[in-house]
Amino acid sequence: MCNIFSIKKLKNLLIITVIPIFSFGQEMVINEYFDDGKKVIEKTWNDGSQKKTLIEVQSNNSSDYSYFINENGVEIGLYMYFVKDYGRYFKVDLSVVNNSENRINFLEENIKVKVNGIKGDASKYKALKYKEYSDRVRRRQNGNAFLMGLSVGLSNASAGTTYSQSSTYYSGNNLSGYANTYTTTYSPALASIQYQQNQKNLDQFEQNQSERMNYINEGYLKNHTIFPNTTLQGYFLIPFNKKITEVDINLILDEMEFDFSNDKWGIKTR
Repeated sequence: MCNIFSIKKLKNLLIITVIPIFSFGQEMVINEYFDDGKKVIEKTWNDGSQKKTLIEVQSNNSSDYSYFINENGVEIGLYMYFVKDYGRYFKVDLSVVNNSENRINFLEENIKVKVNGIKGDASKYKALKYKEYSDRVRRRQNGNAFLMGLSVGLSNASAGTTYSQSSTYYSGNNLSGYANTYTTTYSPALASIQYQQNQKNLDQFEQNQSERMNYINEGYLKNHTIFPNTTLQGYFLIPFNKKITEVDINLILDEMEFDFSNDKWGIKTR
């Protein structure tokens, strides 16, 4: 199951019901409402020392799920979806709200991922660390830059040059037929325009690549200390495979374990 995790601000809500029921060995409170035409079912219950919230958003005969775990004033929310970004990945947006009195350490190596549905070695389907992914992006960008430079070079080499062909009919001396004439002309003015356009294309390409790398540098999760009353937000990536049926994610923050494995939430796989 490729579950969808999200932290979402809800507004213009119509509350339908608040129903306490008994589930997972705990009392569960169900809150139902509509948001932007979609039915939202919010379930909250206690699991040991943790408070869990599962939000289901129903749309077009399918559901997306948001998951939150709160322990000792520390709340984690996850949102996962498919992206193409220098490769195919599951992108996991993460938010850690530290309302405790202690600072906590977020460490990349404490993100544990397990995928189901893959036969054989599934070790590569893990949470990529910042350096691993940024190195992949740099290699891809260097390859793209080489191809772009080659394309611009070829275009500049022929800038301002136009080619034409004409045919003339001839007859005489018992011979007749068509003669083809090939003409090459060069226009300095046209060449200047093409040079300028090629440079604009190259500048825009380099800017796009730079902006993408800046986005990764600023948004990709790295080792970080979260001080009291502060929030950490970012994302990490997991390599994608269409055969994957479930993605289980487990996070360790200091001595607290936040388990987002699918079997902990009672959701059917899809």
